[in-house]
Amino acid sequence: MSILRTARHTPLPQETRRREQGRSWPRVVWCIHDATSGHRRQLEGLARALQEQQNAAVYWLPYRSGAADLPRPELILVCGRRTHWAGLKARWWHGGKLVALMNPGVLRPLFDACIVPEHDGLEMSRRNIVTRGPLNPLRPATRVDPSRGLILIGGPSRHFHWDAEQVVEQIQRLRCNLPDVNWQIATSRRTPNDFVPMLSTLHDDRCHVLPAAETSSADLRAQYDQCGIIWVTADSAAMLYEALSSGAAVGVLDLQARKPNRLQAGLDKLIADGHVTELVTLEHSKSMPPPRPPLRESQRAAAALRARFIVWSHQGHCSTRGK
Repeated sequence: MSILRTARHTPLPQETRRREQGRSWPRVVWCIHDATSGHRRQLEGLARALQEQQNAAVYWLPYRSGAADLPRPELILVCGRRTHWAGLKARWWHGGKLVALMNPGVLRPLFDACIVPEHDGLEMSRRNIVTRGPLNPLRPATRVDPSRGLILIGGPSRHFHWDAEQVVEQIQRLRCNLPDVNWQIATSRRTPNDFVPMLSTLHDDRCHVLPAAETSSADLRAQYDQCGIIWVTADSAAMLYEALSSGAAVGVLDLQARKPNRLQAGLDKLIADGHVTELVTLEHSKSMPPPRPPLRESQRAAAALRARFIVWSHQGHCSTRGK
């Protein structure tokens, strides 16, 4: 009995305490969000992965609201410029580790960690976790149908010139080269209103248009789960990486870049590595290449974040010195 009593009261070595603490971290996660759906989807991807790995309790807070009676956070996640100061204030008042998704720019030294896509040009470091594209909540589909195709349409952006006629012409070429595929064409909130009538000219028994105003996120998720082929316009980086996470074979519809930019550089790398197919390649081969292993960046980022916390567990917040 005395041996057991002694063992019960013997302090654990510091490193063992850290590892025990790390295994159960984080138990409480705050996600501070704005009204941007793309930002929220990134937060959802990481939060869901943390729930799967650690059964964490996740609480969602609009960036302008208070914390009310929520449990104190061990991890605070923010995404988007408007959430940065809200996250810094929340950490000041309630504690926890503060992590930004995407590069917060000049405020980066104030965060405990940043999870950034590789096309932002930052290197992996003690404070930076670099992912292949922005995070998303998609999980690979268990079974996809190669005879079902999905075309995701973006719209005007600061990185690419939007050419509606060029996009329609490429869709026609795509259909000619894959004549046995049944297509769904999904527009987005960035798609110009006058582009939807242009798509109606493509409508037939093998091609249907899903306007963004009439398509819910659940409807779109069902398409991701079923379609074995997905093509995305070049301006839509978030949708492109979602497609790469779905388990489908992925292609890109070309748009002219306004100038050399990080999104175009990231796309070029995906094409060079064989993750994404160009239309000219399809026209040469007359068939889609088999899908590559799906990206699992949300799960990888969550695991990296939890692993690093073991090192951080007895350290202060990030400072500008030595950065």
